[in-house]
Amino acid sequence: MKTELIFFLPISMVGAEQLLLDTHSLKTVLLDLPSIGSQVVRKAPASYTKIVVKGMTRAEMILKVVMAPHEPSVVFVDNYIKLLADGNPETFQKTLDMKGLKRSEQSSMLELFRQRLPTPPSGADGGPSLSFSTPTPEQENSRIRKLEKLIKKRL
Repeated sequence: MKTELIFFLPISMVGAEQLLLDTHSLKTVLLDLPSIGSQVVRKAPASYTKIVVKGMTRAEMILKVVMAPHEPSVVFVDNYIKLLADGNPETFQKTLDMKGLKRSEQSSMLELFRQRLPTPPSGADGGPSLSFSTPTPEQENSRIRKLEKLIKKRL
């Protein structure tokens, strides 16, 4: 199993705002990509649009969380859970790293994050359980390959 070590440098408020603008521009270009250079203007396939919107919206939400004030902590954590619907403490930790919070601040925020996570429904009724896990690298690569094939097919 491959272990990945990624360090995030803190992002300033101005930097996060610029990244948010750039992300929105990139999303717009990606959505227009299937018809660029084509004489026939047609709507992009729904599957392509769905993948682009989902991925870029997640990036936008992460940047919005990074831009948000971290005090009061409860409001920040609730905002994170609401905007990202991600119960993975590692992803939350990376977001705190991007905000540039000190480790001492991060540990109390992580504890609060774990306490505030919604409890998944019990499997007693046989219903599906709610999962907030992030996609594995294999799933992300599969999505990217599908997107590349879709783009090549259109060109």
